[in-house]
Amino acid sequence: MSTRQSTIGSVFISHSSHEPDFSVAKSLAEALESLGINVWWDKEGLEGGDYFAVEILEAIIRQHFFLFIISKKSIESKWCLRELIRATELEKNIKPLLLEYVSTEKSPLELAGLQYVDISSGVQNSLPLILRALGIGETSVTNVLDDPFARDGQLIEIIAEQLRYAKTFTDTLNLVYMLRNVGMKCSETDRAKEIFENMASLSLFSMQGGIRRIDYEKVRTYLFYEWSK
Repeated sequence: MSTRQSTIGSVFISHSSHEPDFSVAKSLAEALESLGINVWWDKEGLEGGDYFAVEILEAIIRQHFFLFIISKKSIESKWCLRELIRATELEKNIKPLLLEYVSTEKSPLELAGLQYVDISSGVQNSLPLILRALGIGETSVTNVLDDPFARDGQLIEIIAEQLRYAKTFTDTLNLVYMLRNVGMKCSETDRAKEIFENMASLSLFSMQGGIRRIDYEKVRTYLFYEWSK
């Protein structure tokens, strides 16, 4: 059974781990979850280091809405900006939540032109505005594919596209294995799971400088070809 919610979507909350951002994210997550909305937020403090955590990538791929809590801390956070860039590349439905005022020149370019929701008065006071931004009760939020094969087709495209951004994640060949695991966890059909499971096959390696390495373009071609059969 799919873990996706086809009626009101699902939400990823991007926030700084510093206060008051963390407490605001916690309150927001609890408020949305109480309404039956599937919410993912980094309550375990996964951020840190130079690598983009697999769990966070998986969550951004899974969730429909991407809520970015804007504050002085979040716009200075390398981790928050990585999440925002990834959500932008994945064409997620991004909703900026303004916790603290930041000057236009400091605001991330990925947020340019988007309608902000002012949450500086607190989550409870701002909740009606947040829900309106999410389209709760409106048909726009139900625009989620109900066919698991169609959803897995989109997932194939998303995973294939991530191979273009190898250096964003890591400079090692673990990228393919990481994306394989994400694909297997997120996919809903046996066909897609099998395709992802085999995306690190030796047949997709090439010799480079006398060393056998994964060929990213071969992997991308493999994903599209196998799914189109």
